[in-house]
Amino acid sequence: MMPKTIYYILPFALFLVLTFVGSYLPSKYYFYLYILKTFSVGFLLFYWRKNFVELYSRINSREILLALISGVFVLVCWVGGEGIFPTIGTPKAISPFAETSSLWISWTFIGIRLIGAAIMVPVLEELFWRSFLMRYLIDKDFYKVPLGAYTHFSFWTAATLFALEHFRVLPGFLAGVIYGGLLCYSKNIWVPILSHAITNLGLGLYVLITGKWIFW
Repeated sequence: MMPKTIYYILPFALFLVLTFVGSYLPSKYYFYLYILKTFSVGFLLFYWRKNFVELYSRINSREILLALISGVFVLVCWVGGEGIFPTIGTPKAISPFAETSSLWISWTFIGIRLIGAAIMVPVLEELFWRSFLMRYLIDKDFYKVPLGAYTHFSFWTAATLFALEHFRVLPGFLAGVIYGGLLCYSKNIWVPILSHAITNLGLGLYVLITGKWIFW
């Protein structure tokens, strides 16, 4: 039997490795690598779904409203802070319409990109950062730690590391604090997952409407 930590760490590690590889490939390969990343990581999460017992909970209407409001708030801060807050590195602005002459291929990628950003990524990251790491930093036998348990060290360390995963560090830190706070408040992993999904979906729609591909 594999250690319980593997179910959380391996999908996230695969996600990071493929993201890192993609940053060094010519832009024309970015879309295909993203498709590979979305489906390979998504497959692991689905295959190991029975091990994520925290996902087998329900979310009520009040929690949905809380996730909606917080998700939109993070989105506004993320977009509104562009050019104001410092970044780590320089994000690439890669438009699928500029990289391929086929509209069908471009829109297929956009559809998969939205699915990855609004479904796979929120589930992956909230399972790793909030469900796993926040508890693991309290006790290595993290399954014994209640979901949403708070200590200064675990909460702020997870939020800081989450921020460093992103180009936009300060909006990323704010997002990490809000998503972590949602879990501590609700004790329901679906609340930060939904909030994260709303932020990412909104960001994707913003990119499509404005053409500001630098956010993707």
